[in-house]
Amino acid sequence: NAAATQVAVEQSRSMSENARALALINMAISDAQASVFETKYLYRLWRPETAIRAGDTDGNLLTRGDPTFMPFVLTPCFPSYASAHGSSSGAAREVLERVFGPRHHSITLANPAVPGVVLQYSTFWQITSDIDDARVYGGIHFRFDQEAGAKQGKKVGSYVYRNTLRRRHGEGECP
Repeated sequence: NAAATQVAVEQSRSMSENARALALINMAISDAQASVFETKYLYRLWRPETAIRAGDTDGNLLTRGDPTFMPFVLTPCFPSYASAHGSSSGAAREVLERVFGPRHHSITLANPAVPGVVLQYSTFWQITSDIDDARVYGGIHFRFDQEAGAKQGKKVGSYVYRNTLRRRHGEGECP
């Protein structure tokens, strides 16, 4: 929402255009979350923490376990595949790119939980790439979790954009 709001201001969008954009983004995120949790419990794949600790027991002679492995991020207590962050950020990105265009933006993001860290972006892809990397480098997802989540989210975002909150006849074309 912070990125969408900044780009909406940058592009001088009307209040109704901004309301529609934010509604579409949040609908896509919500639908992506519902979809990805169904996927998680269909496949029930373990997380890196479990896989790395149990490397000696996976039947692959080329892997060794490390029972002392600890991820940098606290591991959620549900299956890994597909990534919920990947799915929701992929859904949001799909809507954002359709509404505002994929690049040439000026987006600044910060979080009070990490004072002094300010991130600058010019594309929505850069934001989702950072989200993906954070989940992998943090030790709670495999890269394929992120990729599958992003792909699933993109499909959800595309569906939401095409099929919800459509303009009425005579109000102009959707952006």
